[in-house]
Amino acid sequence: MSAPGDEPGRPAGRGVLPDRPVHTARTALTLGAAEVIGKLSMLVLTVGAARVLGVAEFGAFSYALAIGTLAAVVPLWGYDITVIQRASARPERLRELLAGLLAMRTLLAVLVFVIIAGLWGNTSLSGDRGTAAGLLIVAAVLMDTYTEAYRAAAAALQRQRVLALIHLVQRLLTAGLALLALFGHSGLTGLAVAFLVGTSVGPLTAAVLMRRTGFAPDWRSLSTAGLVELNRGTWVIGVASLVLMVLFRVDTLMIAWFSGEREVGIYAAVYRLLETTLFVSFVTARTVFPLMAATPEPQRVRRYSEQGISMMAAVFLPYTVVLWCRGHGVLDLLYGREFADEGTAMLAWLAPAPLLYGVSYLASYAIVAAGPTLRALTSSVLALALNLGLNCVLIPRYGGVAAAFTTSLSYAVYAAALIYLGRARAGLPRLARAVLPATAASAVACGPLLAPWPLVPAVVTAVLVYVPCWLLVTRLVEPHQIQVLRRMLGLGRMA
Repeated sequence: MSAPGDEPGRPAGRGVLPDRPVHTARTALTLGAAEVIGKLSMLVLTVGAARVLGVAEFGAFSYALAIGTLAAVVPLWGYDITVIQRASARPERLRELLAGLLAMRTLLAVLVFVIIAGLWGNTSLSGDRGTAAGLLIVAAVLMDTYTEAYRAAAAALQRQRVLALIHLVQRLLTAGLALLALFGHSGLTGLAVAFLVGTSVGPLTAAVLMRRTGFAPDWRSLSTAGLVELNRGTWVIGVASLVLMVLFRVDTLMIAWFSGEREVGIYAAVYRLLETTLFVSFVTARTVFPLMAATPEPQRVRRYSEQGISMMAAVFLPYTVVLWCRGHGVLDLLYGREFADEGTAMLAWLAPAPLLYGVSYLASYAIVAAGPTLRALTSSVLALALNLGLNCVLIPRYGGVAAAFTTSLSYAVYAAALIYLGRARAGLPRLARAVLPATAASAVACGPLLAPWPLVPAVVTAVLVYVPCWLLVTRLVEPHQIQVLRRMLGLGRMA
């Protein structure tokens, strides 16, 4: 439930304004907890697949997953952001907008799946690893876009917690079924079937929940005029999203084309350590974007951007330090010596990518808070052009190491372009101030990580050092964040 004064499009009164950051922080905490558990379950799935399937077959699985993720951008196409924007301002339109969103999603999902099935069968994109398994994985990723549609509706209502739990159950079930399939020696095909079955639970459960809470899609309102109106302006967000997803996944495809499935398997295992943490970016954006979109004034958008960057830096910067200092040990612990020996250099170059991705992801939301703009598309095209150019030149010679370097550099360029081009809409966030507490605390935490200790004691000690240092610097730089944190956790008096 939204806190008083949190109605979309309506400023809070003086008596309840202090509760807005607390409500926002609690939403972030709930979403974050669900996403952490969900991402960890998928990491366990990845580790299990890498160990059971072997490097080459795990590479085939990762290749199909990359194809599916790219394909899913087409039915997503910026509709979720559009629904959040319009329903945040006019909640009474949510059921109509949700019906249009689901209709467009179905049409585009079926279309893109048919095209991929035709290409896959005719060109053997997955080699001899099985067309059926690859297509099942693609279908599972497309199915997940329906869960995202319902999550967008919940975000517009600022009632995201239950949908977050549904998403968590979906992830846990998917990981559980996949592990059973793997250890049941059913191979890549069994893994693909389990992946599809587990993923299908999410949209089915979300649909039942939305109906019971009175926000089921209003299919009677569906009309050609309504679909045209829904699509108006989404092409900018859709193309930008497509470009961004190509930027996110094209390295895996190019490694497969230039270096083969074995190199894909090593890179995909390393890349999972990047993907596992990106929930922080998603949670941050889902938490603050409805607030940005409700009243998209530049000063307000800048303030929420700074808060979001600070939240992400508190997680991503120490994570980067751990991967730099103990990357080989982390890979060895998760995947084994073969992955560690060949993947440590890739991991070192990928380590900064989570924070750079997070800043660019949040900036892409901030720049469209007031509506679609070509500046978002310009930024993403610039980053993609850089990525493709460097990958074409470097991957044939340096393989996954080149892809890792190019990924981090591309997200840095993307974030810088978004912030610069979006300054009139979203202001210029004070980046140094936002990341100062995490930077100072991470520097102190380097001590235990560089000590000649085993991995686990070193990481635990670093965490014990990092947290109080972060709290101390945050109290000095931005004491209001400490107040919000205490009230969020129930340690202080609620206003």
